[in-house]
Order: sequence, then C-alpha cells, then structure tokens
Amino acid sequence: MEVTINIFLGVISGVITTVLLALAHKLFWKSFVPWFQEVRYQGADVSGTWTHDFESDGTQELLRTKFSLSLQQSAHNLSGSLHFEFKNNIKNFSVDFDVYGEYWEGYFMLTCKSKDRKIFSRASMLMKLVQGGSSMQGHFTFRNVTQDVPDTIPLLLLRN
Repeated sequence: MEVTINIFLGVISGVITTVLLALAHKLFWKSFVPWFQEVRYQGADVSGTWTHDFESDGTQELLRTKFSLSLQQSAHNLSGSLHFEFKNNIKNFSVDFDVYGEYWEGYFMLTCKSKDRKIFSRASMLMKLVQGGSSMQGHFTFRNVTQDVPDTIPLLLLRN
C-alpha cells in the first residue's frame, strides 16, 4: 500500500512540476523577452497613425483611395489595424484589416488580414521609412477581386 501511495505522489508531483515549468517557459517568452527587447531596442519609434488620402477627378472617372494605418510597436515587432477605402464611379467599399509584421533597418514588412471574415481579403506592405521618419514609402500588394489577380500599387503614408 505504501509503494502505491509513493508512486501516486511521484506521478502527481511530476505532473505539477511539468505544468509549472511550462508556465515559467511561457511567462519567460511572452513577458520577459519582449520587455527586455523593448528596453534594449535603439531603433526608430514608428508607432502611431499613418495616413494616405488620394483623390483624382479625371476626365472619365472619379477615383478616391484612403489608407489609415495605426501601429503599435514592441521593439521590432509591429501590430495594429488598417482601414482602407476605395471609391470610383463603379465601386464604393471599405475594408478593415488586422496588421502584424516587423520593422527592421528602416523597412516595414506588414501582413494585413481582413477583420470581417465575410469579406476575405489579404494584403502585404513593404515600406521604407523616409523623410527623416515623417513618412513611409513603398508598395501595397493585394488580391484584386475584380480581376482575381495579385495587384500592387505604390503608396506613400504620412505620419500624423
């Protein structure tokens, strides 16, 4: 009987130790490492709101695009949201995206996923910090649902 109790207590203590080690591991990688990277990070602060508002009144068609990118930064990791609006004589729509990516040596690499799962849309942004940090310039690559092809447009976002 005593051997059975010792085996049972050994198994229980092993399971508890495993759970505690797993929690310590998760706490280390989810809390301590990001905090340490934030303390040691010496790059540019790119958090904030970045916008682009373009309107053309051509001879044949009115075109308007608006981008509003809101970024939060933890060292080189970025997260946030993007609001995109498009309007011309034929279409008028807007899409909200969740954004994640990283900023490294002056370049942004961002992945955008639509928040509304009924309007599936994906996009990528490869941007460079320019003009002393007051703007970012690059390309917005997205799935063109009208033609069902990847499409890329040049983009200049200004910091607000």
